[in-house]
Amino acid sequence: MLSVRDPEWEPLLNFAPDHVIDFMWMYAVHLTDGTRLQAYKHYWTRDYLHLDNEGRAFIYVGKDRYEEVNPPWLLSRILNEELDPWLSRYSVRQNVWPAEPQITWARSATRHRISRERSAFVIEHCGMQRVDRHRNPADTGVDQHVLFLGDDLEGVALEVIAAERDEEEFLVIHAMNLRQRLLGLYEEAKRWRR
Repeated sequence: MLSVRDPEWEPLLNFAPDHVIDFMWMYAVHLTDGTRLQAYKHYWTRDYLHLDNEGRAFIYVGKDRYEEVNPPWLLSRILNEELDPWLSRYSVRQNVWPAEPQITWARSATRHRISRERSAFVIEHCGMQRVDRHRNPADTGVDQHVLFLGDDLEGVALEVIAAERDEEEFLVIHAMNLRQRLLGLYEEAKRWRR
């Protein structure tokens, strides 16, 4: 957190000009990669919106870490409004690679004859992840499934779905050759590949 006393409204004005009046500027944050975020708190929902000067949106995920997410999804979540049914269920992490992921596999992960080595390679090199968050009826927590799209060691396009148990701890539950319906998202994911 930076000791800045003067609020910076430009990121919010550029991101959601119709909703500026509903937010309070709270503080600025400097991330380890040099990104500077402005934190805005919504008057009614009390949720935070973290924005950089480039229009990227972030959420605080604990342990002094921020995660980049899909901006429209975050705004709909903070406003408690349904902007788009697809965005209410999914968020997108971009420019994020697990440093040392702990990967385990369920039996279903190799059903389509995708080896563990191939799916692990996709997870380790995919810089864009689509996260599906939904409430677990068995408790009050939230289950997270993460979709990784990328090429394996041989250049074959794959889709890999993993349950995220903890930070950088994944249980692969599904891996198969890329389906046509995910081709657009796969093309977007190419930009973030390591």
